[in-house]
Amino acid sequence: MKKLIFFISILILVTTSSCVTSLRPLVTYNTAIADNRVEGAWKLEGQEYIVQKYNDFYKKNKEDLEKSREKNVPLSEKDKRDSVLYSKSYIIKYSKEGLEYLLFGSLIKLNGRLFMDFFPRDLTSIDSTQDVPEFNLANPITSHTIARVEFSNTNTLKLDFIDGGYLYDQIKAGRMKIKNETDELYDTFLITASTRELQQFLEKYGGDSRFFNKENSVTLNRKS
Repeated sequence: MKKLIFFISILILVTTSSCVTSLRPLVTYNTAIADNRVEGAWKLEGQEYIVQKYNDFYKKNKEDLEKSREKNVPLSEKDKRDSVLYSKSYIIKYSKEGLEYLLFGSLIKLNGRLFMDFFPRDLTSIDSTQDVPEFNLANPITSHTIARVEFSNTNTLKLDFIDGGYLYDQIKAGRMKIKNETDELYDTFLITASTRELQQFLEKYGGDSRFFNKENSVTLNRKS
């Protein structure tokens, strides 16, 4: 199978160009939660998305972990933290035009509201000779996209992505403050706040409807 490792945008999933992009993750190993309502097959305008628990970390790394134990080499603290995060997180998988996209998603609850942090994991060409596509567990520098998650019932999943245009305008006007880097040439910005600062920001503004307009929201219907 030909492997193509690259930085894909979550915009492929939501087809919107104004989502907030963050350099830091919203969710860490000690704040991640699992919610089995997100698992399953979902549909959006004829496209199918599969959401499943991320259990492959243990299978893929089982041999290395056993070797470490045999050599009495303890796992690093990062490996331990990552294993906890992976055990509570999800892979979002979908195929389009001969390619299979893999996104990594982790959930967190802030002030009673559910949010998911997405980032691109991998892309592979579809090879009919292999049943399970490979994906890379390396940790490339990439960006994160955040969505509020709401269930109207067990068969409907709504993702409200933060309106980057609205947030950018508030920051430029000095009405809101959060660390960021701005590209004046392209009139775009990247949130550079720490994970905890991101969490505090959403604790404060996560219920503000102005952040979540229809253009940045998608509704998935359960297929199975």
